[in-house]
Amino acid sequence: MMRVTELKPLGKGRYEVYLNGEIAFVLYKGDLARYDLHEGDELSPDTLEEIYTETLYKRALNRVLFLLQSRDYTYHELESKLYQGKYPEQIITAALEEVQSYGYINDENYARRYVECYLERKSLGKIKQELIKRGISRDIVDAALEGGRELQAEAEENVEQLQIRRLLEKRHFDAQTADRKEMDRNYAFLMRRGYSSSDIRAVFRELRLGFDAPSDTGFDLT
Repeated sequence: MMRVTELKPLGKGRYEVYLNGEIAFVLYKGDLARYDLHEGDELSPDTLEEIYTETLYKRALNRVLFLLQSRDYTYHELESKLYQGKYPEQIITAALEEVQSYGYINDENYARRYVECYLERKSLGKIKQELIKRGISRDIVDAALEGGRELQAEAEENVEQLQIRRLLEKRHFDAQTADRKEMDRNYAFLMRRGYSSSDIRAVFRELRLGFDAPSDTGFDLT
């Protein structure tokens, strides 16, 4: 039998409910009244089951659906949102699995759309970092990036090289007057942004034919 050992106020009418000395879930003041819960009370299995299925599960499900109304989320992002709400792990899993069964959570589609959206504005390396940070598995990310590379190959010009030229323009880079130090500095900047040495070399060659790559790169732009 579970015993309510503490009802800890969180503010805005919310309470952490501790059962047998451990936090179990969060309920509102109205929920406490509805289930007639007080510190020291014993909680029957039937009441506990009702709290889980009729209150917490439905609330978690509605929370996920509400979030998805504004934008797409990955599974991991939604999971984190529910953990922040102090929902029990089994409730989180059940709610996300149901929403996933509707097709509302699809990390493959999310990754593919993300790549397509940012392909002309960010390097593939940067996109990969951001997708992994969102909790998408590396296999899914790699598949989406491969699709992005195919889109690049179909384009008339290399998208990443176009991005490099735009970045250099924003930095007021003039290849015709730049000295070695400035070339090295801009090369290092582009490498940190995730662009490949081959793309950087191609743009440098285009902007200033015959200029050597920075001394530490190991290749020639001529």
